[in-house]
Amino acid sequence: MNGSDMNYRSVMMSFKILLVAFWVFCGFHAVKYIFIMFSSRRHDDLKEMLDSNKDSLKLEAMKRIVAMIARGKNASDLFPAVVKNVACKNIEVKKLVYVYLVRYAEEQQDLALLSISTFQRGLKDPNQLIRASALRVLSSIRVTIIVPIMMLAIKEAASDMSPYVRKTTSRPSFSWPPPPALLRGH
Repeated sequence: MNGSDMNYRSVMMSFKILLVAFWVFCGFHAVKYIFIMFSSRRHDDLKEMLDSNKDSLKLEAMKRIVAMIARGKNASDLFPAVVKNVACKNIEVKKLVYVYLVRYAEEQQDLALLSISTFQRGLKDPNQLIRASALRVLSSIRVTIIVPIMMLAIKEAASDMSPYVRKTTSRPSFSWPPPPALLRGH
């Protein structure tokens, strides 16, 4: 163990002791408030990373966000910052943004609609992987208003020159029939 690891561990131990003491004297709700405050700061860091001009920072932020989702943590408040990166040139960032959008698009329908034109451009990309990914995400977003766009995209992709893209049209990445609430627009 080097000196920085020891210093980090001692700071974390001090923080834990302080937190327990705070809980004893101030109660559970005060401790809960502190956790909310720290988690929102962490999200501020992620938002800054997503707004960066460096793809490496964007990629690191998206990895952290997807890891949060995998652990069952709510990351829906990051939707506006993530959606801005749907047009990123870095394919790794783009894939992670797609994963995020599939998860939260139904909850944030108005903001999800802003990304639809990017997926439509992705369907015309020369790279077959991007065309297939755009189709997969577009067909996975459960927003009623995009169903006609999705159906047209599937129809066009079924005659794509790439067998990989055509195979994507045959794979059910979406569930049919859609749930009745989706058809009613709720």
